[in-house]
Amino acid sequence: MKVDAHAHVIPKCFLDAGAALPGAVTKRNGHIRRTEHNGQRIEQLDERWLEPDHLVRDLDAKGIDMRLVSFSAPSLNPFPVKDHPKLARQVNDELIATAKANPDRVRAVPTLPWADPEAAIKELDRVRGAPEVCAISVGSNVCGESLADAKFEPVWARINELKMPVIEHPMFPSFRDTLPDYNLSLLLGFYFDTQIMVTRMILNGVFARYPDFPFIVAHTGAGLLGIIPRLNRINNDADEINAKLAGKTFADYAKNLYYDTCTFYGPTIAEACRFAGPDKVMFGTDYPFVNQTLKHVDVPEVPEGAKAGIDGDNAARVFNLK
Repeated sequence: MKVDAHAHVIPKCFLDAGAALPGAVTKRNGHIRRTEHNGQRIEQLDERWLEPDHLVRDLDAKGIDMRLVSFSAPSLNPFPVKDHPKLARQVNDELIATAKANPDRVRAVPTLPWADPEAAIKELDRVRGAPEVCAISVGSNVCGESLADAKFEPVWARINELKMPVIEHPMFPSFRDTLPDYNLSLLLGFYFDTQIMVTRMILNGVFARYPDFPFIVAHTGAGLLGIIPRLNRINNDADEINAKLAGKTFADYAKNLYYDTCTFYGPTIAEACRFAGPDKVMFGTDYPFVNQTLKHVDVPEVPEGAKAGIDGDNAARVFNLK
């Protein structure tokens, strides 16, 4: 089975809600639609992606058997927190409907209204039993707040109790205004924010306290693998951090995470295999925003014996796909 573990759909309810924000401006140029709010991008897409059969046509054209679809950045962050629970339900119902319409090809990865932890747990319990759901998605920040903050502890505890896989995706960082040029708030800001999120979660002991759920890091770690030696030195002389890490190193926790292939770069994918093990790496395309195929895994740098697992066996095991 070939499984795309990093892909998205763009819910209509999100587009409608974004366009309805006070002061939001939507522009079209041919098939391209872009919505901005307060000078910042809410979404940019090719409206052909919204065609009902686009997802399956893309799967067929690329020889992919199954795709896990989530709601991408900016997720719920641009909206008033009071609206998050309702919008999350609407988004998730659309994701589940997409999977239900394609039961042999698509699984849903719902989002949670994290800014309201009580509502997040309620929504998790609402969607977790749906046969179309195989994981939960989480952004790299919640309206600028760290996922390692104590307020989110009950949500992580419930996820851990359920052993529910979690797929991370970057959000625009809280410092996006300092990166206004060359689309750097996305090109680099996404990577920075993933690194900051994972680092804080490890150092604050989230994975030490809640070790029983798989956590998948987007974009092959988003540069994190290259700075592991530096981060591994953080706890050398800090008693508080040592206590939170429960006798392990930063690298020990990073090795226990999963990584997708969405750097699309053979040497980085090979490094993830070497660092975490080939059973911790999963194929992804970042559909529909990136037009990628299985070919970026079938390169000389990636160990031959790892390719079947990366292409789908690892995802099938972790997400219990059949």
